[in-house]
Amino acid sequence: MQQIRLDPSADDITLNISIDGSVAELTASDVDALIHDLAAARAKMTPIHPAEPPDDPEKLHHNDNLLWSVKAAPQKSAIQFATQHPGLGWIAMWLSRAQVEDLQTSFEFELVKLPSA
Repeated sequence: MQQIRLDPSADDITLNISIDGSVAELTASDVDALIHDLAAARAKMTPIHPAEPPDDPEKLHHNDNLLWSVKAAPQKSAIQFATQHPGLGWIAMWLSRAQVEDLQTSFEFELVKLPSA
């Protein structure tokens, strides 16, 4: 594997990324574009990600300040559900009525496993 090194600037405005000695200075927008392009490329690679989240918490992207958005998308006959991660940005998906109902049922089944507030 190639040696990759990340060095944020002291003011957190830029990030120097080094790959095998070659260095590029990236802005926040550059990093966002790189993450987007890397995720698109990864989606085409094998092995694919498993259908269920891993049990190992270290293999998950954690976020304890959940922001979300729910909007009707009548042109798609769907609901747009989006969540925001501070490092990954907004991730949106369009859910059909049936998928929304399944999600709601999944929440209900899991909620009964928690102690009452």
